[in-house]
Amino acid sequence: MIPTFTIRPRDYVESHVTMRSPREFSRPDWSAGLALRASTEIAADRDAAVAERSALEAGRTDLMLTGTVDDVADLEHRIAVAKVRIDQAEMQHAAAVIAEAKAKADHEAEQTRRRALRKQAMKASAEVGRMANDYLAAAGKLVTLLGQIRERERLIAEANGNLPHDAEAVPPGEPFNGKAGTPSRHETTVEQIYSGMGDDRRPTYRKHPTTTFTPSVPEEPHKPLSARVYLPGLGRDAAPLWGVRYYVNGEPR
Repeated sequence: MIPTFTIRPRDYVESHVTMRSPREFSRPDWSAGLALRASTEIAADRDAAVAERSALEAGRTDLMLTGTVDDVADLEHRIAVAKVRIDQAEMQHAAAVIAEAKAKADHEAEQTRRRALRKQAMKASAEVGRMANDYLAAAGKLVTLLGQIRERERLIAEANGNLPHDAEAVPPGEPFNGKAGTPSRHETTVEQIYSGMGDDRRPTYRKHPTTTFTPSVPEEPHKPLSARVYLPGLGRDAAPLWGVRYYVNGEPR
């Protein structure tokens, strides 16, 4: 059997002997404690433990001459506890230094990534400014073109509203984007149903008509190009350069 120590963090240390086999012994996980304590704090605990051990060892010789066995045993225990505190602090300090160095390196790497990203974004921002000016110039040309298209759309609509007798409607010029409707209809089908054997020992059938109703589908009219285009202005309060923004359930369309 092997003696083991249960070491609690910080100042409290209690030594005891337990009867365990090597397979049952497991190392404690100090990672949670290390994450909460800085290396400087751990170093201060280590220095305090070193000072305490030095003071205890300085009085050992006198106690060996004048003290009782229990006094000496108690002193030896306190010295051993101080040594354990020193060893524990040394290990925790080394781990904390490594963790802090890694955290610092990770932080610097993240800041480097963010600075590079911001530099790219600043370049993109300047490009968007130039492109916004290009948009205004291109939109101005589109507004002129859309105005010309709208004049012709109005002429076509007026002509279709005043068609001569037996004349076909004037097409919109652009591809039709509406949908033709269909009227409601009733369809009757006749099914031959077996009704038995006749006098001549032949099978006889009777007719069973079935009527199916199909509802009408409303047509969707063509929407002219000039009514579909929306060109926003720049800025919160800027008026649209062309068109009207429509909203459906709060979403722009």
